[in-house]
Amino acid sequence: MKTASLTEHEKRIAKKLLGDGNTYQDVQQLINTGRTPTINPGRLAGWKDWDIEPATEVEIKRYKYEKSLVDLKSGLSPIDDERLFRAREAMVAAVEIFNSPTMLFKVQIFPVLSQISWTYLLHEYYDRRGVEITDANGNSLLLSQMLNRDDCPLESDVKKNLTAVKTLRDNVEHKILSSIGRSYWPLFQANCLNFDQTIRKLFGENSGLRDSLSIALQFSKMDVDQLSELQTYDLTPQIEAIDQLIAEAAGITGNEGANYQFKVSYHFEKATKGDSHIVFSQNNPEGKSKKNVLTQKVVGDELWPFRVKDVIARVREDGNPAFNSHHHQLAWKKFGARPRGKAKNPADCKKDFCHYHTAHQDYTYSQKWVDLLVEVASNPSEFEALKRYKPKA
Repeated sequence: MKTASLTEHEKRIAKKLLGDGNTYQDVQQLINTGRTPTINPGRLAGWKDWDIEPATEVEIKRYKYEKSLVDLKSGLSPIDDERLFRAREAMVAAVEIFNSPTMLFKVQIFPVLSQISWTYLLHEYYDRRGVEITDANGNSLLLSQMLNRDDCPLESDVKKNLTAVKTLRDNVEHKILSSIGRSYWPLFQANCLNFDQTIRKLFGENSGLRDSLSIALQFSKMDVDQLSELQTYDLTPQIEAIDQLIAEAAGITGNEGANYQFKVSYHFEKATKGDSHIVFSQNNPEGKSKKNVLTQKVVGDELWPFRVKDVIARVREDGNPAFNSHHHQLAWKKFGARPRGKAKNPADCKKDFCHYHTAHQDYTYSQKWVDLLVEVASNPSEFEALKRYKPKA
């Protein structure tokens, strides 16, 4: 563990560099790259009187090379912070494989990389606290041994998740599943999120992978029945047997939270064919605190802020001063922006253009709708075609 004072090695480096004519500022900046805590300029004062041999040219080249490897975003060095560096890279590799659309060997590969990642993480945690992590034979503490320690810093559901992933790894190394194991992906997603939260908690915010870990939930454009049927394909006898082993090993009660297994619910929202999508939300039936695990775009007035009079005013200003409410009515009928007045479902709108408000039973419109009408109204031939449009009865 470094302190604010220079180490003997750093003094040798500094004495050589300063003796060769490098400035105090440049030497301080080099030494502080990836260093915690950093040194202040006063630490270099009096370097000529240091009773120490300056570093050699070979040592200087090696020192500069090692500093060039420091990840400037996290401040971690693959030399000085080797375990954390390896832990992060192992998890990034696991996520990249998980997110790869062409890689189906996820259930076999992800648990291996995940276990390596978490093992390095906890080794570093205990080593910094003076706990001996290797025995007389040079064998290091196993992840399962660290999870069972009374001073393990992980929450119960995080431990259960790691135990489940380890049990899965032990059972897929030399066995086949007769399935790609899609049912285990929520375990992997929780594992990734737990890792990011844990490394930031134990080693500082900059050490996290928040900007690197993107958990991709990829669905084809299927209806609900198709999606439900697809999930049943994973329930092979082999997977059911492993599920039972996981439940026993991890002590699953059924009351575990998102730290054990990542869960989302989803619903479909009407959109144009080209922009069809799935909207994710999180069930919260018991009133428990929500976890922001996916970016959620809230459907609200800010997406459709314009009433009819506002639309007309903007089109008159930017497109054609002759545009009026009759033209607007022709437009929403021609482009199908909203249903007719006696429609059974008044909310059956094109979401790019229009939204129905149940509370006050009227419609508001989007900027995209305004832009379309401005384009139509400002083009004489298109505006004339709109005025001649005859809505179907």
